[in-house]
Amino acid sequence: MKVLMMKNGGSTQIERQWRILSILSWENKGMSINQIYSRLTKSFGEEVSLKTIKRDIDELSLIFPISEEGEGRGIKYKLEKYKIDNIIFSVYELFSLYFIREIIRKYASSELGEIAFKLIERIISFIPSLYNDYIDRLCKAFLIQKDINTDIDVKVDDLKIIEEAILDKKRIKIRYYSFTSDSVSDREVDPYMIYMRNGYYYLTGFCKMHNEIRDFRISRIKDIKILTDTFEISHSFDRVKYYMYSWDVLKGDKKYLVKIKFIGNAARLVKEFDRCRADEIIEKDDGSLLFIKTISQFDEIKRWILGYGSEAEVIEPIELKDIIKKEIIKMAGKIKEI
Repeated sequence: MKVLMMKNGGSTQIERQWRILSILSWENKGMSINQIYSRLTKSFGEEVSLKTIKRDIDELSLIFPISEEGEGRGIKYKLEKYKIDNIIFSVYELFSLYFIREIIRKYASSELGEIAFKLIERIISFIPSLYNDYIDRLCKAFLIQKDINTDIDVKVDDLKIIEEAILDKKRIKIRYYSFTSDSVSDREVDPYMIYMRNGYYYLTGFCKMHNEIRDFRISRIKDIKILTDTFEISHSFDRVKYYMYSWDVLKGDKKYLVKIKFIGNAARLVKEFDRCRADEIIEKDDGSLLFIKTISQFDEIKRWILGYGSEAEVIEPIELKDIIKKEIIKMAGKIKEI
């Protein structure tokens, strides 16, 4: 974004003029030169002459919507509502704006996603028609497909309630449907944080029922209420490490170093599409690939490994080798002879 071009002066002048713009944005009723001088001194520790401030405002007025009110020493300067017409977009910035809109479009079927999409559409509608025409051209040349799920059952009001409880460190009471047990139960939870994974919203918090930190998919919360009880986040909770050892969403209490050997086309596919999920990848001279990852739970990675069939071999740990072996035997037993 090209903000402004100065005729003279370097970074000091630019910084000072940006500070003057900031000061004018703080006061809706306008400010005199003396008031601007006082704010510059008090807020930024910068002392310049009134003449210099007047000259800066004159230059800024050529680019930004600054108006004058009054006469003589009673003149006040007011920064009108900033207009997007004043922004000069580069081709790359327009491409990025289009990219942001199309990414947000993927979430538009959810309530929060719809609000975000309408916001970016509103911003685009205010830019000059020339830029709109370029974005329309991009629509004809590029297609960003929807390749993620969206949690259409999550309400913005629920997210706001949980956010409020997190910030105030207030316990919540939820009525929750557990997919694993296929049952509904009332839980008291100390909410730690909200996160999104694969298009779904999750709440991480300390569950009083199970006396441990757990994840709750927010779309499965049937009712929610903020309680008066307060809490402190457990000192053992590390928001980075908490998700570090999960393959997808599920988490366990132990840590396992997993090594998987991929050959043939599977090695090429893993290298191309899944290398970011590995802690380390070692490429062998024979074209095979060793995928290394520390995880805390086997269920999700088991399904991923089985998807590569005979071109995937679990090297370690022995527990995962046995799980894969038993699953293959069960699958083979269900194949009827022709």
